[in-house]
Amino acid sequence: MHTTTPRPPHGLTRDAGWELEVRRTLDCSPEDAWQQLLTEWLPQWLGVDSVPQMVGAPLRSRGRIRGRVVGCHVGRRVRVRWTPEILDHETMFQVTLLESSNGTTLSIHQERLLGPAERQSLLEHWSSVLEQLAQSLEHTPGISEVDLRG
Repeated sequence: MHTTTPRPPHGLTRDAGWELEVRRTLDCSPEDAWQQLLTEWLPQWLGVDSVPQMVGAPLRSRGRIRGRVVGCHVGRRVRVRWTPEILDHETMFQVTLLESSNGTTLSIHQERLLGPAERQSLLEHWSSVLEQLAQSLEHTPGISEVDLRG
């Protein structure tokens, strides 16, 4: 007799709670995307002063620690523990850049979300952020002037 184990709902992991992933290909080189990611996009998205490229470095906002860098592969990936202003708990947030034939694919991965409603809300938010970013790069390649706060 063969028994099947029910599959967990889409987005629910075994040990990291609910998670999401959003990808978008941007019209810029990986080098330009990395530079903008660290100097503009991530600080805006995370609501922090800066995002150091050193594991263990704190993420600060107006003197208050909001998270910590837990992984960094220079030029490719940044992973942080971070408490968004709109949530009352810490999440894991990761951005990965992948070279593609027509630009750079930017992937946002967020985990340790508390439920399907929180996941869906943030999935819509990050999809919108990446859509705005892609549109701004189409109009001004290499420069992003749009408000992209997370």
